[in-house]
Amino acid sequence: FRSYGFIMSEDGMENWKEYRKEEIPRGKYKAKVVCGDSHLLTVELKSDKARIILEFGIGEAIRISERKFVDLDMYENIEDLKKDNFSNVIYEVEDGNYLKEIELYSAGVLDSTGTKQYTIITDNLLIDAVYLGEPSSLLKRIYKLN
Repeated sequence: FRSYGFIMSEDGMENWKEYRKEEIPRGKYKAKVVCGDSHLLTVELKSDKARIILEFGIGEAIRISERKFVDLDMYENIEDLKKDNFSNVIYEVEDGNYLKEIELYSAGVLDSTGTKQYTIITDNLLIDAVYLGEPSSLLKRIYKLN
């Protein structure tokens, strides 16, 4: 069972859900790409309270951007998340623009049925990933720091 905090939006705009809200310690995170190749991308998220290991596994598409070079306005309907400083750090984005773009360029291979976008917003990186369904191992491990 996984619960989400839902961020309401107008029709046709991105809907943001806090991914595994009760499990992820709130905080300001920095991301570090630990390992990346064609089979596995591992990212470490670190705050003053927790260290989270993400394993992206095999997905359909991924985009990693330095936050200092990208305007957050590329995302829609994130005003409430900005006020909270993106403290949940991982979000499932329904009707996401990145997902729509990937679907468009997939020549019909991907459609919106079962395809999901996950977005990680940290102090230094923006990570968008597209999967057919929910990834089995995205949130690999959470370490609580004292």
